[in-house]
Amino acid sequence: MCRDVRKAALLNLTVTKELYQDLLVRIRDASEDVRHAAFRTIGNSILLTDIPISDRAHLLDQGLQDRAARVRRACEQMVLKKWFPECDSSPVLLLQALDIEQYPDIGSKVSRLLLKHFSEQPRALLEKEGSVEFNALELLSENSEAFNAESIFFWREQCYYYQKIDNDPDKAAALVPNVSDFSKLLVGTCKAPGDVIFIAQQLLEFGHLLDFQDEFGRRNLLDSLRIMDLMAFVYSGSSEQEFIQVVAEIISDMYDPVEASNAYVSASQQEDADVSSSQQQKSAEEEEATVNFGPQLHQLTEEEREEAEDRFEELEKRLETLEFDSEEYNEVQAEMVELEARLQDPRVLSWLRCLEIVAQLLKLTSHNLSDPIVDGMGRYILPAIDSDVPALREAGLENLGLFCLLDKRLAERYLIVFWRALNNPEEEGEVKHTCVQAILDMAFSFSNLQPHIFGAKQAEDESNAEKDKEEHPKENDQDENKTDDKPEDKEDGKNKDQDQDEDMEKDDEVEPPSAPEKLDLDTIFIGLGQLISVDDLDLQSTIVEGFCRLFMMNRIDNITVLAILLETYFSPKLQQVQQQSEHGFQSRSLQLLSIFFPAFVMATAANCMLLEEAATHLIQKSMEKLEMEKENDSMLDLGACAKYVMHLLSHNEQEESAAVEAVKGSRKKRAKKPERRRCAHHNRIGITICLEMLALEKVSALPSIHAEVVMRRQKALLKMIAWVEITTDEKRSAALFKFLLEEITSTCFSSQRGLLRSAEAVLKRASTSFAEQSSNDRDEQQASAVEQDQTWAHGLVKEREEVLHKVLLTASEDHEKYLKQQEKERRAQRRRTARYVSSGSSDSSDSESDEDDDKPAAAPARRELSSRRSKTAAVSRMHEKEGEFEAKIKQALQDDDADDDEDEEDDDEEESESDEEEESAAEEEEEASAAEEDE
Repeated sequence: MCRDVRKAALLNLTVTKELYQDLLVRIRDASEDVRHAAFRTIGNSILLTDIPISDRAHLLDQGLQDRAARVRRACEQMVLKKWFPECDSSPVLLLQALDIEQYPDIGSKVSRLLLKHFSEQPRALLEKEGSVEFNALELLSENSEAFNAESIFFWREQCYYYQKIDNDPDKAAALVPNVSDFSKLLVGTCKAPGDVIFIAQQLLEFGHLLDFQDEFGRRNLLDSLRIMDLMAFVYSGSSEQEFIQVVAEIISDMYDPVEASNAYVSASQQEDADVSSSQQQKSAEEEEATVNFGPQLHQLTEEEREEAEDRFEELEKRLETLEFDSEEYNEVQAEMVELEARLQDPRVLSWLRCLEIVAQLLKLTSHNLSDPIVDGMGRYILPAIDSDVPALREAGLENLGLFCLLDKRLAERYLIVFWRALNNPEEEGEVKHTCVQAILDMAFSFSNLQPHIFGAKQAEDESNAEKDKEEHPKENDQDENKTDDKPEDKEDGKNKDQDQDEDMEKDDEVEPPSAPEKLDLDTIFIGLGQLISVDDLDLQSTIVEGFCRLFMMNRIDNITVLAILLETYFSPKLQQVQQQSEHGFQSRSLQLLSIFFPAFVMATAANCMLLEEAATHLIQKSMEKLEMEKENDSMLDLGACAKYVMHLLSHNEQEESAAVEAVKGSRKKRAKKPERRRCAHHNRIGITICLEMLALEKVSALPSIHAEVVMRRQKALLKMIAWVEITTDEKRSAALFKFLLEEITSTCFSSQRGLLRSAEAVLKRASTSFAEQSSNDRDEQQASAVEQDQTWAHGLVKEREEVLHKVLLTASEDHEKYLKQQEKERRAQRRRTARYVSSGSSDSSDSESDEDDDKPAAAPARRELSSRRSKTAAVSRMHEKEGEFEAKIKQALQDDDADDDEDEEDDDEEESESDEEEESAAEEEEEASAAEEDE
């Protein structure tokens, strides 16, 4: 559908709930006009209350940052002319409708858009000339109920705008408070009940805009900042070592009660069962007195916990459909908070908070493991990985990934932990996503990673122990001589040695020596590539982005991974993502790969070779797939893939860029003629396709291979080879490619004229191009080289023949089963049709008999009696035959799973019987009519 058609459709569209998602997708359209029309339609036809909060943020995020100015203006007009009046022209209400706590960046853009709009209005439109039209400070001082996140947020944005952007000192002075008033507001906020973290964060960011010339105010502010909640602000400007020490103390204070509680629980489990009930009560009281950490955990039964969890999930889904800050929304949110308090363990929440602080410390610090405080962060991280709580494991693995980025040896040691968690089928999806991100981060940070092989150390220790025994036999003999002097000690020693030997034998029987587990980066990267699936688009885009960066950094040269990326780019399932009800015109993976492949090929000649090898690998693996027998939309379009690869490997873009650089360089010095990369990628890929064709032709001659299985693969190969352009930059590969094409046209496609004509057309084009580019001079050395290449090619054909024979044998068996199933379904359909026809014929015979009853009504009474008797006899006989026929049909349907030969015989018998019944019925009708005529 062209651009003008899409634009006209959007401008004349009647927006409904069914068309809302399709309209939302158009804001990511490739055409500027279509995006502009989409924002105009949304602004004119849809109310703000009818748009979900997440979609509001998505609209503003895409519209206010669009590359086209007219699209940005359309989005701004939607906010100013439509959304802002719907919120009673109140910036606070508009920010409440956008949920700035979850989308603070969107709130900043909208606030500055409103302030810019206010500044551009003429002074006559303002309530008071020269004054601030919305003074949040006055509003907060007059009405204490207006003290909320949105008011504080817009107040801070006002001060920043008039002080930093608009440069209006008068308006800024009217808004920015003095330091003393700000200190009181900050302390009151931190001591207020409820969740005020977002408000405190906005106030701390506001501190950069204050005027600190007032000495008394500065002292008050410093006294206020001694509160533990605000200590981070104090140490943010101090040395990093001091900041690390303070954060470590805070983490230790939060974590020690959790550790003490866990230690007390483990110790109580080891106590004797003979403890009296009074002592148990005392110990419980002591535990409550010593470990009073946060709200106490509500003891719930399994049924109550499951019921509460189901109710929480139900409310969470319902909350997404409600209007923000409505009465029903607040009721549902309050119920969710109550359920969350019942379900949560305070010790787990405290541990999660510790891990969150540790993660921020590891992200911000520039110290490594040589700092003992940073090295000691492992005591909080490692126990969380073994926890049964998925949230703790996820946070622990995230922290371990950050911890490993500080030292290469640590990364090599714990890489196996992420790999095993990633391959655990029972692990949560969020945990696996964290493991993928950690592995990719370590691959970015360190080159030549060599993961530790678990089990190798044990084997080395055993070999070293054997060597020590061989090197020091004399010392053992001397020890034996010394023990002979004390027979009692010797006997005791023997007994002890026997006991130890028995224990060692038992240990050896229980725990056999484990074999070393081999793990290298190629195995990890291939495993990550196999995790790319359309079901989880976030995980897919993370892996694709990581691989693109690794290839561009030359950290990876695995052709299997590059082939997986190429297959992902042309995956039909991924192409259909844009048709789903998701935001975005295309998936992020497609956008990344569309930029990656051209940049990767243009970078170096070695990258071109990698792409060629990846394309060869993809062709061979595609021929070995069993899914090629199924005609569905999920199959990879090899023709489109070959066209794209051949275009990239033609180096047209490299020539253009080289020419541009040469023109730029000609201003200073004499321009050099741009050099074209001389390569033969097309020849080598064409040779691979020809080898696959010859191998398929040899396999197809075997009796157990189905022709349809081979033909589909041959068609796919012919579609790919049509895009191959022969080049004489490498004469040997060009000559071998031409020879293989000639052999294909002479030996293949004997029974398929259409495929043969396609192969002949490719040969004709290649021969013409080869004759134009090459000279007729050929020496004996070139002839011998060509013969060697032909022998090498025939050897590869035999190897591929063995591989394809196994694959096609299985594929033929599956295809035969598929054909049998289709034949059974067709026979069943024919039987149902025959049954329907037979029932229709019986109805027609009844109607005919009724008509016959009506016709002789006008005849004399003498003939009426005889005709009735004869017709009744004939009709009764016909009904008896039809009943027998229907019984046989039912029996045949019940025996439908019998062998094919028996089914065919049953069909023949049923057809003959039906013919005989029809003939007998016709004869009976003739006899009845003849009897009537005689009478």
